[in-house]
Amino acid sequence: MSVTRFVAVGDVMVDVTASGVGHAARISLAHGGSAVNAAIWAAVAGADATVVGRVGDDLGGRALRAALKERGVGSAFSVDPEAATGTFLVVDGEIRADRGANARFSPDDLPEPLEADVVLVSGYLPGPAVAAALERAKGAWVALAPAFLDPLPPGANAILVDDVEARRLTGFAPEEAARMLGERFRLACVTCGADGAVAVLDRRLETSRLEPVDNASPVGAGDAFAAGLLVALARGAGLRDALEAGCGLGATVAAGVPS
Repeated sequence: MSVTRFVAVGDVMVDVTASGVGHAARISLAHGGSAVNAAIWAAVAGADATVVGRVGDDLGGRALRAALKERGVGSAFSVDPEAATGTFLVVDGEIRADRGANARFSPDDLPEPLEADVVLVSGYLPGPAVAAALERAKGAWVALAPAFLDPLPPGANAILVDDVEARRLTGFAPEEAARMLGERFRLACVTCGADGAVAVLDRRLETSRLEPVDNASPVGAGDAFAAGLLVALARGAGLRDALEAGCGLGATVAAGVPS
């Protein structure tokens, strides 16, 4: 069986977590951003994965390249000569985000061609870049994770949202939202945190639940879920099996297993 090719187009960030004060503080650094997280977990699932994004000409950008290389993930990064690499900071549970070079991602930063078995596009990028990526993408699955985008640009045959995004887009709870979005997209999937996910593929609905996870952390779990789901579908799995694959990776992240 040929290796599944997976391309994630989206934000790349350095994640910084800090707690405590003064010289007793604890600070950690990690790779982050939805595209980075999804590509890494796609590689864990056995895909040939690449991240398309924009970074600064700085330590953060070089560290992200190195982190991806260590995990067998390719990086197609354009370099911003002025803006810094994006940084996501959590201080004692309070979030601060500096989008940095991500906010300056443009259609010119997209590779030509943008082709893979799965192309996953993040709505956290500027709208013109998202629209251009979807228009240019070629693959069995062209998926949009829209974040705050509304209206939704054309070009995707799959949409992946959480329950909050689903209600914002449709006004409905997850199952009805998935059915409504499934009228427009071949695949419409709504994640529901610890309650798992509901999805419609070719107008047929399936659900899957996560195994209970102690002290679960949701950060990055949705990206891992998307990777597992889409890689499984690209390999020919049915929707139920693909949902279980996605939930399995999502639960792994929620349990704190490092990527």
